[in-house]
Amino acid sequence: MIHYTNNGSNSDTPYPLATTVVKALGILEYIALHQPIQPVAMTKDLGLTRANLHRLLSTLVRTGYIEKAGGGYQLSLKLYRLGSTVPIKEQLRDLARIHMHELERIARENIYITVLYNDEVVAIEEVKSAHTVILNPDVIYTYPVNTCASGKLLLSHMSHENLDTYVETLEMIRRTPYTIVDKEEFKRQVREAKVKGYAVEYLEFGNHLHSIAAPITNRDGEVIATIGISGPSMRLTKDRMMDLIEPLKNSAALITEKLIQNHNKAPLW
Repeated sequence: MIHYTNNGSNSDTPYPLATTVVKALGILEYIALHQPIQPVAMTKDLGLTRANLHRLLSTLVRTGYIEKAGGGYQLSLKLYRLGSTVPIKEQLRDLARIHMHELERIARENIYITVLYNDEVVAIEEVKSAHTVILNPDVIYTYPVNTCASGKLLLSHMSHENLDTYVETLEMIRRTPYTIVDKEEFKRQVREAKVKGYAVEYLEFGNHLHSIAAPITNRDGEVIATIGISGPSMRLTKDRMMDLIEPLKNSAALITEKLIQNHNKAPLW
C-alpha cells in the first residue's frame, strides 16, 4: 500500500490511505471518462457493492461534485470550477501581469484579476493605481459574489437552471444601500453581463466605489477569471467607465488568447 504524510509527501512516518476517499476519487475519475454514466456500469467496473456505491454517489451529489443527468451521473460545475482555476492560477497571474500594467497606464485606477471560490470573488493579482486616493484597503481581497462586477461575470457562463440553483441558496450580503440583494435582479444582471461581455458595479461593494470587469475564458468559452478596474466614483465616473470598456475587453481577450495558446502547448484544464 502507498503511504503519504499528512501534507501529501512521502515520509518515513506513514499514514495509511483513507480508503473511502480513494473510492470517491476513483468514482470521480470514472465519471469524468464516461459521463453521463449509470450506476450499474460503475458497480461492475469499479468493483464496488451497490450499497457502497450508492452511499458514495449520494455523498458526492450532496456535496455538489456530481449531479444526476439522463438516468446517470456527470461531473458538476463545481468540480469544473475547481479544475479550471487551481491549475492555472499562477500561470494566469504571470500571463496577465503585463496586460494589467498596460491597462493601468490607460485607466489610472486599480486593476484586478479575480476568480470564483464558492460564494466569494477572490482577487489573486493586483496592480495599484498611481493615484494617492484609491479607496481600496489592502486587507480586502475577497468579495461576496453579489456585490461586485466580477461576481456577475464569473457566474455568467452558467445555464439558466444552474444559475437558478446557485442563487437559490446564495446569501445576498448587503454592503451598501446599493448592493443588489434581490435574487431575480441579480440573475438578470448576470445574464445581461453575458450578453454585453462585461459587467459594471455602481457603489454596490463600497461607498464611493465603482468597478467594471471583463471575462477571461478557457478554450470552451467558460469564464474562469475576470480582469477588472476599480476606483473612486468621483474619478471613475459612469462616462469614464464606458470609455474604458474597449481597452478592458481587449486586455481580457489578450490574456485569454495567451492562456489558450499555453494550453495547446501543455494542457492545463
